[in-house]
Amino acid sequence: MRYEETYLGRRVVVTTTQQASGTWTAAVEFFDDGEAVSVARDPQEGHASEDEARRAGFAAAAAAIDRSRTSEGKP
Repeated sequence: MRYEETYLGRRVVVTTTQQASGTWTAAVEFFDDGEAVSVARDPQEGHASEDEARRAGFAAAAAAIDRSRTSEGKP
């Protein structure tokens, strides 16, 4: 399932997938100046539910966005 959210003005896309083992994983990307940036995640990381995978994916995107903002400094 594909989920789109916004974090600090950036569009975040989290795509969840159920594995054969029954666990859920998430692929994550956010858009910075219109360009997609993938967030590296452990493909073996599994979650018990789709909602848990979605929340973990969004948290990973938020952390990546926060890290990218630290190099920008204050305007």
